[in-house]
Amino acid sequence: MRLRPLLRKELVWSKRNLAALIVLLLVVPAVFAGASVAFQTVVPTDMPVGVVGAGQDVSDADLSVVEGAVTFFSDPVRYESTEHALEDLRRESVYAVIEIPADVAAQSDGRLELVLYVDGSLVPFRETSKAITSIANARLSATLPVDVRVTRTVLEPTHTLPEFLMPLLLFGVITLFAFTYVPYNLAAERTALDRIRTESSLEALAVSKLVFFTILMAIPVGVFWLVARQFEYSLDILAPGAVAGLLVSFLLMAIVAMTIMFLSRFSTTGRFLNVLVLFGLFALGGLIYPVGFFSPLRRAIARLVPVHYGMIVVRSAMLKSVDILLFDDWLLGLLVVTVVAGVALELSIITYRRWLS
Repeated sequence: MRLRPLLRKELVWSKRNLAALIVLLLVVPAVFAGASVAFQTVVPTDMPVGVVGAGQDVSDADLSVVEGAVTFFSDPVRYESTEHALEDLRRESVYAVIEIPADVAAQSDGRLELVLYVDGSLVPFRETSKAITSIANARLSATLPVDVRVTRTVLEPTHTLPEFLMPLLLFGVITLFAFTYVPYNLAAERTALDRIRTESSLEALAVSKLVFFTILMAIPVGVFWLVARQFEYSLDILAPGAVAGLLVSFLLMAIVAMTIMFLSRFSTTGRFLNVLVLFGLFALGGLIYPVGFFSPLRRAIARLVPVHYGMIVVRSAMLKSVDILLFDDWLLGLLVVTVVAGVALELSIITYRRWLS
């Protein structure tokens, strides 16, 4: 067997598929290695925690004393009212809220009662919050010359771990579909593009696929709804906010996947790039776990990903039965980003058409 001709053949093939090899051998390993930034710490040390006074008599000095004590395990965020703080708790902007009484800084004896609010639907944090409560008790007792008692209050509704995972798994299904099947289906049309350009247009092709696939997402939603009913899970799969968040997020991701395919001329490299984006979203987009548990850098990266907010909307709407208006700004932002992505898709189609001419 002559080895040299076979090696030469592999070298020629590699030169022709250099872009794909660069993605697989350089870009993908870099993304996976960079994902290690998500695990800088296993104990929350910079988790956003709201600090709010129980009434109008609470002074800045009182708030500052508590903020200084909880900085050990959190990044305190000051609020003007408990209502606003609890609203942000529901939106996962903060992961706990500490409500403090007046005259904290001036007390020298007696007992000081504080309340730590946590969201019962965030199952991973519900148990962790017990340790956080103990730490807050110890830190405040060491700071203040009084008997400190921090009471943990879990806001309803509470859920089991399987119920908590349902929104995540459903979101994962539509994300997988957007970045694997949509590019595959679009690439399959490559041989018919000349005929499509003559009889219709590339824009019509893209729009028809986006409409069809978005409607198709009703199938996995229905499957999850049936499973939830079968196991008697206490969550609302068909909540308006959940359906809206799922469909807009899928539409955005499918548009991004199509844009990559047009810019890569429907090549294998384009499919690899879409898979890379898929893994990047799960590694860095905060879709798997509440980002309050991770480092500030990891959290900042996740907050830059639009579908991160879509995931929070879906999870909150399913588990908490909240009013969709609570997330109207996030849904509007997702729609705006989707429109911008649509413009980018049109530009990629124009660019592809010029390559063919």
